[in-house]
Amino acid sequence: MNKILTASFDTEEALKAAQYDLTTATIAGFPREKILADKERKEIKVMTTGATETQVRKILQDHDPKDLRESEFKG
Repeated sequence: MNKILTASFDTEEALKAAQYDLTTATIAGFPREKILADKERKEIKVMTTGATETQVRKILQDHDPKDLRESEFKG
């Protein structure tokens, strides 16, 4: 099942650091086009699968988001 993980950050620097770590991580089979960063809202959304969710969640949590939520992807 695909999920959307959404992390909100206090600063744009934390958002950029999380985005950088996600795009440079060696998560097998994880395409970069599944990452959407919204600088105005200081939010990053990542579409994950069961195989990548744990790794993506850890990367996001490593940057101390003020909020991390998940929703089911319906598409």
